Amino acid sequence: MALHAPLGRLPSAWSPLTAVRTRRAEPGQCLGGTRWLTAASLGQGPVLRLRLLRLRRRGPTARTASSFESVAQTPKLVTPVRSAASGDRMRVYPSMAMGEDASGGAQSSCIFVHTGVALGHEWLGVGGSFTEASAVTWRKLTERRRQEIITAYFHPSSGLGFNLGRVPIGSCDSSLENWTCGDISEGDMDLKGFSLERYEEAILPMLQAAQKHVNLKVLASPWSPPSWMKTVKSFNGEGHLRSDCRDAWAKHFVRFVKEMSLAGVPIWGVSVQNEPEAAQCWESCIYTAEEERTFVRDHLGPQLQKASPEVKILVWDHNRDGMLERGAVMYDDPAAAEFVWGVAYHWYGDARYETWPPRTEVTFEDRQEGGEVKELRACSGFENVRRLADLRQDKHILFTEGCQELGGRDLASVLADWKLGERYSMNLIADLNSGCEGWIDWNLCLDEEGGPNHVGNTCVAPIICDTQRDEVLYQPSFWHLGHFSKYIRPGARRLLCSSTRDALEVTSFLNPDGQVVVVVLNQSEEDLGFWLKVRHAGSTKAVELISHRRSIQTLLVEDERNGSLFGRVGRMLPYRLQVQVARLVRSTSVVISGHRLFRNCN
Repeated sequence: MALHAPLGRLPSAWSPLTAVRTRRAEPGQCLGGTRWLTAASLGQGPVLRLRLLRLRRRGPTARTASSFESVAQTPKLVTPVRSAASGDRMRVYPSMAMGEDASGGAQSSCIFVHTGVALGHEWLGVGGSFTEASAVTWRKLTERRRQEIITAYFHPSSGLGFNLGRVPIGSCDSSLENWTCGDISEGDMDLKGFSLERYEEAILPMLQAAQKHVNLKVLASPWSPPSWMKTVKSFNGEGHLRSDCRDAWAKHFVRFVKEMSLAGVPIWGVSVQNEPEAAQCWESCIYTAEEERTFVRDHLGPQLQKASPEVKILVWDHNRDGMLERGAVMYDDPAAAEFVWGVAYHWYGDARYETWPPRTEVTFEDRQEGGEVKELRACSGFENVRRLADLRQDKHILFTEGCQELGGRDLASVLADWKLGERYSMNLIADLNSGCEGWIDWNLCLDEEGGPNHVGNTCVAPIICDTQRDEVLYQPSFWHLGHFSKYIRPGARRLLCSSTRDALEVTSFLNPDGQVVVVVLNQSEEDLGFWLKVRHAGSTKAVELISHRRSIQTLLVEDERNGSLFGRVGRMLPYRLQVQVARLVRSTSVVISGHRLFRNCN
């Protein structure tokens, strides 16, 4: 089947901004409300100003004003990057000067960002899943197209800058059939038949191609143990892991980690089980909370700690609705919690996008236009991410799967559907604001049918490949993901931010080089004017902007065009080194001849 729906192509050029109004101000140092000591004894030489900082902590997850403000660049310029249903695709607009706040007050249409309040753990990054379906589809394309996809996703400057990945341990629904890692016959508790031969066909080549651009953090997740290890001898359905096979299955994790590392793909972490409460018509294995806790505490945790102590263990790996309860059971057992890095979760359960969740309609009176407005509610559980973050601030939260299932529809009917991209950004903003530390999408690419999928559970991916025409079709979700992955860099910290208009959904982060990143989503059918206000070092700088209908924009706030000296040099470094340099220069802020170096020694 050839696909002829409108395509999203990589933009070849940027054009100037014409629809944004701004109130300009003279550039200058933003030092109001900040106490400085001046080394006047330097005579006619340069003046060295040392800022005294007070480090305050709110538990392990928040650093406030003096602690983190020293990293942020003084807000002088904002550069918008916009994508919209009307046609823009990550279009970079000219920078605008920030000036005095003339919005008229705190209740005006505005987005407020405080650079002195950084929350949560450091940002890990964004990525996608190296399923067999994605890898086989990728291999069907010409070498030029394969390189295009890898570059588009993983190149740090030419692409979206993905740095996370997920790989199934054995088969999943996005596979060609049921299979295991080698020929592990019944009773083979020592895993003599273990092999990665199936991965060598397509999955490993795709992983290795991505690694040429980035040091991937790869999460490995099983959908089902070999069927003979289960209470029901089937890959699919409601079987549990047999208690007498727990040691052998834990050994399988250890072996997988070892063999993948030997193949050149180090495993960063493992989740215990994909969707442990779902008995599906594809690969499944049921774990109660107590079964998962026991398996981690007595089997997987000790074996993995002995063999590969650097590998993280994540539990749950299912939907938001049950994540707090599962996390509580795991963390209430100190012996189990010691092995658990954090909780993984998925986004499924939203009746606005899916056919299966139990749904309820809530009716409201429209007091302005008359009539009634209905709101669909199901089991999305957005608020549970924050609740889990509150439960154990020393633990971690990672989003590990989301996709738009076709649910019997033809893929061509939803190609280029902007609403599906908005689903991604809506979820990302809600999750990031609630304490999520990284975000892994499902299939990186799929074919013209939304597969292959051996049980017909076809879906949409950010990149659809027309394997007959050797074409790459960039879907709206690709661009929406890019507004986060390309600009919020690993090591960033979330900033406190707010929006006075419900239709303007927002999150904000502080990158290691001091750049402030603000992502704004407008799902409405109206252009919405607003003021971006950035509070920094005791004063507020602002600029008037427009969020166009059905658009997402990333706003890059810096202290001068192309950023500070530190930022320009820092962004030439590998991201891991950027984080290390930023940590080295954080707790004292030093300004020499107008350039600032940063230090915060926490």
